[in-house]
Amino acid sequence: MTSVVLPILWESLSSGPFLCRLRQGSLSSGLRRASTLPREERKTIEEPYLIFLQWLSAVQHQVPQLRPRLACMATVDKAGEPVTRLTKIEAVNSSGITFYTNLGSRQAGEISSNPHVSLHFNWAPLMRSVRIAGTARQLSAEQALHQFHKYPRHVQLCLAYGPQASQASTSRISGVLQWLAERMGSLFGQQHSDIPMPANWGGFLLTPCLYEFGMDNGGPNGRKRMRFRRCLTMPRGARDKNINGEKHDWVYDSCVEHDS
Repeated sequence: MTSVVLPILWESLSSGPFLCRLRQGSLSSGLRRASTLPREERKTIEEPYLIFLQWLSAVQHQVPQLRPRLACMATVDKAGEPVTRLTKIEAVNSSGITFYTNLGSRQAGEISSNPHVSLHFNWAPLMRSVRIAGTARQLSAEQALHQFHKYPRHVQLCLAYGPQASQASTSRISGVLQWLAERMGSLFGQQHSDIPMPANWGGFLLTPCLYEFGMDNGGPNGRKRMRFRRCLTMPRGARDKNINGEKHDWVYDSCVEHDS
């Protein structure tokens, strides 16, 4: 079912310059080239987070002004109604996708009540989109602190003393005083002290159960979609017991959508 679309997807991912101008001819030649890839290399594309990383890297390289890491996140409130907002992701790996937020925010509260969330990345100039769905859980304080220290100092100051850090006016006053101390210290060459991470700031790990990649070549052939779904009921390695079969517990399908 995916013997045609999967190699096409691989070609579109591994050829960054063609992201903006995919043509049917290049897709056909891509199919021929992908079919000659070593078996181990073809197997790689069965891990959807690697596909997502390649797409993300291509967008960051070609059109960084799109803010490629910014996604529309959907959660569910206590009434069962969907709620969306823009969220920046920080890291992507085999475990999932991490993002950080104010733990007292509506977003964090809804995730705590209902961990099922969805992310949608829309890179319209490149005619690409990605939808990722799964469940989120809160990261440890140590993991959040590690990320906090990776931010530039001005970002740390904003998180620690900004409007969302605390509603108390004393916190905002402390932030102003800290900023003044930073400026004065810079003038006299003094070393900066560590900025404490706010207690109400933390992160979440989204463990995906679905990746959906959308492509549109701008022609009359419709939009191509490749969907990966995690199938925990299928024995790991059932599709191939010889090549890293234990890593692949995803099933995939494809479709072409036409405008009505």
